[in-house]
Amino acid sequence: MSPTLANFLFEAVNFLLLAVGLGWLLFKPVRRALDAERERHARTEEEARRLREEAEALSRAAREERDAAGRESDARRRELLASARREAASVVEAARVTQTADRQRLAQELSAWRESQAAELAETVGRITAESVRALLGALDGPSLDLALIRAARAELDSVPVEARGAALVECARPLDAEARALLAGVLGDGLRARVVGELGAGVRVTTPAGQVDATALSVARQAALAVKRTMDGAQVGACLLYTSPSPRDAH
Repeated sequence: MSPTLANFLFEAVNFLLLAVGLGWLLFKPVRRALDAERERHARTEEEARRLREEAEALSRAAREERDAAGRESDARRRELLASARREAASVVEAARVTQTADRQRLAQELSAWRESQAAELAETVGRITAESVRALLGALDGPSLDLALIRAARAELDSVPVEARGAALVECARPLDAEARALLAGVLGDGLRARVVGELGAGVRVTTPAGQVDATALSVARQAALAVKRTMDGAQVGACLLYTSPSPRDAH
């Protein structure tokens, strides 16, 4: 073997041994460094993925909260609107009830005032009528008027039980003459009791245990006054019914 070839082989073997030694000495640290770098990169990616997922979760939660807040705001707005409408309707209803009550109260006060005025007017007219009738009967005063009233009283006394006639008391405006006493005695008997009451005007008033028969000028005047008052009261009631009848608008 030539010295050159032997030298080449020796150097080649040395190089291989050096490469194996360096590889054995340097490969493990480099490999560990590469593995550590891969692990760090993997951890970084995992952390980034986790942070991204957390960010997405936070974003979804924020959107859900925003949507929920929007829905709650809409519901609250609708509730406030409904409450405002209810309050407005309540105020309108209260105003309507108050207005109706005021109108009814005013109508009642007006009706009471009208009734009071009508009663006073009826009483005044009745009093004037009674005085007029009494004045008229006074102008017609005489035996014919007394006899006419006594005959009317006798017709009424026919309905009084016989057992109650004996205790009758006869009141007259003036002493009874023979004809008047005879007319009354035919119904009450000869023992009738009589007394004079000048305010009666004319005629007689007979009081029995079964009741009273009043056929006097005073009674005629009072009946005329009552008739006038009843007529005016009836007219007033009709006017009040017409006034208080509800209109179609009030009925709604």
